[in-house]
Amino acid sequence: MRRLLRCYAQRQHGKWEAFCVDFDLAVQGDSFEEVYHALNVAVRDYVGRVRELPEPDRTRLFNRRAPIGSRIAFLVGLIRTALHSHGGDDDERHGYTLPCAA
Repeated sequence: MRRLLRCYAQRQHGKWEAFCVDFDLAVQGDSFEEVYHALNVAVRDYVGRVRELPEPDRTRLFNRRAPIGSRIAFLVGLIRTALHSHGGDDDERHGYTLPCAA
């Protein structure tokens, strides 16, 4: 099964955090590029490990979702970014998707 995972990254207090809303994964770093790469690795490792598990666990973990508060933050961020996008280097929030063969 192939799907797109919903992700976002944000800068707060000089540090970046990136979140995969669909698998409830998060990473931290000093730049957007760093957390983007780290989240890609975290998702790849998560998917690889889950694929090794028995079917009931695999289904449960591939269908795991972030808490509702995180999903709402993702949607609010996407809307805010769409309304206030200025394309500069000082953007503090980025929404994006990652392809996943789960």
